[in-house]
Amino acid sequence: MSVRARLGAVMVATAGPAGTVVRVLRQAGPGLVGLASVSYGAWLAWPPAGWMTLGALILVDRAYARLSQRREVSI
Repeated sequence: MSVRARLGAVMVATAGPAGTVVRVLRQAGPGLVGLASVSYGAWLAWPPAGWMTLGALILVDRAYARLSQRREVSI
């Protein structure tokens, strides 16, 4: 098998997972940018506040995800 044929086979094999990663990043991107922006703004006021804000926002996000997951199951 030639090098070009092997490279083509590798590209085809990785196309599915790469597409999945791109889709996930496109969905999560705006939320991550928002978290980073709010956290950075708090960090500008006082560096520990940035870390505390980021941690609090992540906890709220996880709690919301769990609550919405429970609602879907119970309905």
